[in-house]
Amino acid sequence: TQDDVIQQLADEVVDKRRSLLGNVLVHDADGIWTKTQYGEGDGISFGAVGDDFLTGIPDEEKEEKALVVWASQTGTAKKFAKHLYKRLGGANRCVIKSLRDVSVRGVAKHKRVYFVCSTFGMGRPPSVGELFYSLLQLEAMRCKENFEDLSEFGSDESKPLQGTSVAIAALGSSQFKHFAKFGHGLEVELKALGATMAQDVTTLDAAKGKSEQKQAFRVWEETVVTMEKERLMGWVTPRQAKRSSLVSAKALLAAKSLAS
Repeated sequence: TQDDVIQQLADEVVDKRRSLLGNVLVHDADGIWTKTQYGEGDGISFGAVGDDFLTGIPDEEKEEKALVVWASQTGTAKKFAKHLYKRLGGANRCVIKSLRDVSVRGVAKHKRVYFVCSTFGMGRPPSVGELFYSLLQLEAMRCKENFEDLSEFGSDESKPLQGTSVAIAALGSSQFKHFAKFGHGLEVELKALGATMAQDVTTLDAAKGKSEQKQAFRVWEETVVTMEKERLMGWVTPRQAKRSSLVSAKALLAAKSLAS
């Protein structure tokens, strides 16, 4: 049957990955290499071999600017993410990227990350997020195994995403069985790597209509904007710091001029 053929191909892919990784255990808990449905077709999704095991980044080395990440199949999540980016102050206050252009290490470099993502097929990420998600799951498995080993020796090594806080807006339609599944799966893997949730996953249901979904996003967005204002209270952007130093320098020169 078609399922048997797909399973056979999936097994071959996993065996190939095992050989590439030195015959270590390969994570396949959520269908990274197994059957995935894309619309009416079936396929196999798998990513490239990831970097060496990641370690935590000290808080003082993390980027204050928030990272806004989008993963969209039809464009709605991308549009929402761009709106959030503007509301947060644009380039002065945050960075925006497609999930295609984000790595686990890249997420770890930020103190706060906001994901706006849809779900595709049988609970999978949009095509732009397949590689990231497969590597994220693999890294989560490696992290679990590594820390189980380290715990035997009393190690206090931090997890890769420790010190990074995330919030997720998960788009989807409750008309489908796997409603917003990718958003919830993303939460599980990020938490496994040490990230904390700034708030619970927020689902944005397209089954209620586009206007209702948009309104639900705006409510979530307002919460995010408020959190960012509180988080960055007292933080000065590089541009503001430069402007402040120029003003201080001019004031100093003026004071010297008066003194003379």
